Amino acid sequence: MNFYRNRNEDRRTVSLSSAAIVLSAALLCGCSNSGVKPANTLADVTPTPAAAESTGTTTPAESTAGSVTVDLGTAANAETLTINGSDDLSFLTGFPYDTGSKQEYTVTETISTKASSFDQMTGFDETQAILLNLNGNTMEITTGADASNEAKETYIAEAVTIDGNRICITKSGTYIVRGTLSGGQICFRGGADDKIQLVLDGADLSCTTASPLCFESGDKALITIAPDSENHINSGTDSSDKGCITSNIDLSINGSGSLSVTAAKGNGIHCKDDLKILGGEITIQAENNALKGNDSVVILGGSLTLSCKGDGIKSDQEDDSTKGFVYIAGGTLDIAADDDGIQATTAIVTTDDASLNIRCYDHAYKCDGIVETAAP
Repeated sequence: MNFYRNRNEDRRTVSLSSAAIVLSAALLCGCSNSGVKPANTLADVTPTPAAAESTGTTTPAESTAGSVTVDLGTAANAETLTINGSDDLSFLTGFPYDTGSKQEYTVTETISTKASSFDQMTGFDETQAILLNLNGNTMEITTGADASNEAKETYIAEAVTIDGNRICITKSGTYIVRGTLSGGQICFRGGADDKIQLVLDGADLSCTTASPLCFESGDKALITIAPDSENHINSGTDSSDKGCITSNIDLSINGSGSLSVTAAKGNGIHCKDDLKILGGEITIQAENNALKGNDSVVILGGSLTLSCKGDGIKSDQEDDSTKGFVYIAGGTLDIAADDDGIQATTAIVTTDDASLNIRCYDHAYKCDGIVETAAP
């Protein structure tokens, strides 16, 4: 059982060579939603052994054609690049693996939920995606789409910008993240109808003062854990956010690789709306709750190991009688919690298709509403 009892000068360089665009970007602001300056900016972080040592005026390695390389080692203010191009890459905002089908589930007589085809979409294609290759204090952004280099560069500059220590994604589409980012944040800021599929494929993200991965605005977010990949997301004790992974919009997680989440403060995964987990080998250690979905938490698959000081799984929406529930209809869960194993406002329902092992110091299931558990 694993419990935690002890408690200067602005500079912007653009090289319009045929090989790449090089943007020397500044990281002067904080990476948290609250605007708190991180203890370590990306420019301050010592690169991993695989990355070249930053001198503060690092010249990025030559990029592949049609890519944008952001030098995170230069102290300068970041601006949005604008380059003229004629190719139409609007298809990159779509999701070719979204079939439009869905599965519906009855939780209680008055509560239901569903897994849309977008929630279930585990496929991705580099020729129809943006790639974020993180390497110490540099990041190469590219796409495998068939288009001119100029068109690729233009599209990338519109879809991904640097805002302080944030790597901000502003367009719908599939984004594949690989490599290491320390002291910074990847953030999705979409419009009301925008969706994002963020594929973690060997990503190691950390930030001491905020959530390293957040979904700030948009319609829906999907994290796909790539097959055979190991991914790590860690937040520090000075974090001003509510979780290591935070979302203000519906968030789903699927895939077959592994994801380790460590929250030294707050929740492991915190979602303001509906949180769904459909797959992946997910391990969470959290100072507070492991999984928190304000409106609901739905688990339909995956292997989850949750260890926390608060509740293992929690949903506490009180203003809507059809929200504030936890529904578990698949997957294998091992929960070690200092408080309740599972807590909800309106309902806790588990089915025979789920396997649960709960060790806690308070209630295994705590709910003032309906509790129907097929598993012990």
